[in-house]
Amino acid sequence: MKIIEPKGLEDGRITSLYFLKFEFIEKICFLFNLLGIILAAIQYELEFEEYDSDDPYRDISQWLLWMIFGSTILLIYFTFYRYQAKIQWLKSRGVIGQRDKFYEINENFYMMIEIMVYCLIPLSFTETIRISFYNVAQGAEAYYHINEMLTLLMVIRVIYLYRTVLTLTFWSSNQTLRVCDLFSCEHNYLFVIKSLLKTSPYLTQFLMLLSLIFVFGYQLRICERPLTRVNDIIDNLGVYYNSVWCIIITITFVGYGDYYPRTDLGRFVVIIVCIVGIFLLSVMIVTFIESLKATPIENQTMSLLERIRLRQMVKNEAAQVIKLSMQQAYRWRNGTLTEKKQHQIEIELRLALHNFRFALQQQSKFGMDNQSENIINHIGFLGLDLKQLRNEQNWDARQLMEKLEKQEQISKQLIEKMNLILLQKQ
Repeated sequence: MKIIEPKGLEDGRITSLYFLKFEFIEKICFLFNLLGIILAAIQYELEFEEYDSDDPYRDISQWLLWMIFGSTILLIYFTFYRYQAKIQWLKSRGVIGQRDKFYEINENFYMMIEIMVYCLIPLSFTETIRISFYNVAQGAEAYYHINEMLTLLMVIRVIYLYRTVLTLTFWSSNQTLRVCDLFSCEHNYLFVIKSLLKTSPYLTQFLMLLSLIFVFGYQLRICERPLTRVNDIIDNLGVYYNSVWCIIITITFVGYGDYYPRTDLGRFVVIIVCIVGIFLLSVMIVTFIESLKATPIENQTMSLLERIRLRQMVKNEAAQVIKLSMQQAYRWRNGTLTEKKQHQIEIELRLALHNFRFALQQQSKFGMDNQSENIINHIGFLGLDLKQLRNEQNWDARQLMEKLEKQEQISKQLIEKMNLILLQKQ
């Protein structure tokens, strides 16, 4: 039975020093890793041309192969030293026990995988070895150099370049890990990616998409370029520009079809691009939707503005009802209200009452005060009086004038109340 020792408080100064050591070695590994990829890209161009043994470019290619081999040896050494520094740092924080054995530490397993990836490099003694394959599109055989295949696999190192970039961000610092421990939050590279997508979503996704386009474009070019050895016309992805364009239209799911892979290895790369494109586009869509969501402060601001807008709408529609009723009363008093004009005013009044009720329904979602309810009741009575006035058959001029004067008084009272409410709201 394993006894778990109680974890005490860590010394922040000690853990910070161990982390700085680990971070420094991480930068050294990044430089040697990037140097190896650049040298392999240059050597690939020289070896593809298949220079003769007495050509000076052949000697340069050999020197580059030995430089790649030497940089890889140094990279493996510093990688081993990097993991040892990381284990010391994790032990100082209490994440790994001091008595844990080699096979019980997950970091050692990851180290072995990384070292095996670094061993996939083009070598000097494999320069003349070829792998032949039959290409259906050309109806002829083509071939890869072994070193071309190894250069293709060497591009996998880009993953560890991304890892270094994530390690050097704020979200992977010693302080960040201490805060994660405080809140019992698991810290890993996925947590760093989530943090970057939350703080700088568009910049993170743009850089990720741009870098992957160039990396996959280079891989696709390596896969398709050997077809030019048989026929220069049929191949169109041997040019790096065309390969990048093919990756762009593939990863965005446009797929014009003007450029497409003709080798099985190139098609396999495109399948990987499609899978990666699904994840990238999904994250972009989710990020865009999240960016359109209003914050709590924006919700409060929009709610207040909506109240102001609806209040103004109710005020305008009520003023329209009052205006039409006073216009009708004034024309009746002066004897200028014809039957045609009365019918027109009543149509406009019905429309104004309908708009007023609609505005009230919208405003009721936010609630109303007592003064607003009194105005609504008066407007309702005003509309009822107008309907009764229109439907009455037996009326004399005196009764009509009394009703119109009453409507005019109610309209004036409503105007005064609406102005009073507006002053109080301001």
